[in-house]
Amino acid sequence: MRNLRDHLLVCLIVLVFAVLTACGSTNPASSTQDSRSDQTAEASGDNQASTTTAQQDGAQVNTFKHDFGSIEVPAHPQRIAGLYLEDYLVALGIKPVTQTVIGSFSLKYLQSSIGDLPKVDTSAIDYEAMLAARPDLILLAFPSYANDGNYDKFSSIAPTYVFGADAPDQWREALRTIGELTGKQAEAEKVLQSYDSKVKDAKAKLKAAIGDETVGFVRVRSNKEIRLYGGPGGYVGNVLYTDLGLNPPQIAKDLAWGDDSGMAVISQEVIPEITADHLFITYDEGGKDLAQELINSSIWKSLPAVKNNQTYEVSMDHWMTFGPLAYNKKVDDVLQALVK
Repeated sequence: MRNLRDHLLVCLIVLVFAVLTACGSTNPASSTQDSRSDQTAEASGDNQASTTTAQQDGAQVNTFKHDFGSIEVPAHPQRIAGLYLEDYLVALGIKPVTQTVIGSFSLKYLQSSIGDLPKVDTSAIDYEAMLAARPDLILLAFPSYANDGNYDKFSSIAPTYVFGADAPDQWREALRTIGELTGKQAEAEKVLQSYDSKVKDAKAKLKAAIGDETVGFVRVRSNKEIRLYGGPGGYVGNVLYTDLGLNPPQIAKDLAWGDDSGMAVISQEVIPEITADHLFITYDEGGKDLAQELINSSIWKSLPAVKNNQTYEVSMDHWMTFGPLAYNKKVDDVLQALVK
C-alpha cells in the first residue's frame, strides 16, 4: 500500500513538473519577438506614412524653366500673386493674393472677383507689400517686371515665373502654362474651348450683320496721345482682326500693322483718314477730357462712322489688357455694338 502511495506521489510530482515546464515554454524569447514584431510593424507603418508623404511631396514638386532660370513649384500652390495676370488666375477659379495697379489704373472688370486685395503698383513695386501677401508662387506677365535685379527680389519672396514678351499675343499658350504651374490644366482647356466656341458663333453673327464693312479702334491716352490700333496681334488686334476676322480700315493696315505693338501714335491731322465704317473709341481716365474734345471736334464729326452713328465707346480696363476674361468681354462689346 505504501509502495502504491509512493508511486502515485512520484507520478503526481512528475505531472506537476511537466505542466510547469509546458507553461514556461510559452517561450519568453518568442513572446519578446512577437512584441518586437508588433513594434516593428507600428514603426514600419510610421515610416511608410512618412515615406509616402515624402514621395508625394517629391512627386508634387514640378520644375519649370523660363527665361530667367528654373523654379520648383508645388503641383497645387495655394497663394499665388500674378502681376498683370489676375485675369488668368480668376478664369481658372483661383483668387490671387494681390492685385495689379499701374498708377491710377486698375483692372476694374475683375473687382467682383478680387475685391480689395492688397495692391502692387508695377510702376513702383512695393516688395514689402508682396512679402506681406505671403505668396508661394509669383507670376510676372512681362520680362520688364523682372529686369534690373527685380527678379532676384521677387525670387527671395517665392518661386517666380516670368513670361516672355510675346505673352499678350500668345495668350492661349500663356493660359496653358499657368494651368501647368497651378495644377489647373483641365480648367485651362475648358476655358479655351469655351472661348473658341464663343468666337466661332460671334464670327458667324458678325459676318451676317456687317459683312466686309471695316472696323477701326482709337484710344486717347492721359498724356494727350492718340493711338490707332491695328494688328494682327496686340490687345485689340488679337480680338478684332485675328479671332473675329473683322476687316480693318486701310489706315490701320498702313500705320499699325505687323509690328510688335499693333498700334501707331497719330496726330489729329491723320484722323480724317480713319474712314472705317465702324469705329470703337476708348480713353484713359486722365484722357477723358481730351477724348471729349476730340468727339466734339469737326474733324471727328466728319468721319463716316460718326456720320452714320456707328461709333462705340468701350471700357479701357478690359480692352487694354489680355487674358481670357478680358477677351470674352471684348467679344461681348463687339457683338453688342455691331449685331443689332
